[in-house]
Amino acid sequence: DRLNGPLCDAVTSQTQSKTLLETLQRGNFFLIPLDDKRHWYRYHHLFADVLHMHLMTEQPDKVPTLHKRASEWYEQNNLTADAIRHALAAKDFERAAILVELAVPEMRRNRQGATVTELGWLKALPDELVHFRPVLSVDYAYALFGGGELEAVDARLQDAERWLDTAD
Repeated sequence: DRLNGPLCDAVTSQTQSKTLLETLQRGNFFLIPLDDKRHWYRYHHLFADVLHMHLMTEQPDKVPTLHKRASEWYEQNNLTADAIRHALAAKDFERAAILVELAVPEMRRNRQGATVTELGWLKALPDELVHFRPVLSVDYAYALFGGGELEAVDARLQDAERWLDTAD
């Protein structure tokens, strides 16, 4: 959705991405700055679609690795929501689960409307992963409750309870 030099360097394992992005933007090559400092950019959505299609056709096996690298970069730069999104895209569900467990309390403390975002993340995780993580199960129950999905809350709380019972 957005890119900058350091992120592109991390994802592509190259070192000149910032210069290349500036050159592309000056040359009017479908690159749109997202801020006044020209730190963040995005591609024109049609061009982005073409690039994505080309990647999926030419090198689909690299996509999970690219998402994983992006997730790691976003985490290192305290952009947790983006880190989670890319971990999910990479199907690195264990990493995504850890990031969600760390992100949810902070989001709730800052009252960032965690319920909808959190619920989307949790629904993207495989059930078998959530079943064995009591923190995620409780977070899931809380998000379901906040989202008005009351009939599903009990099952998630039972998952957490079951794990706690076996921990004794």
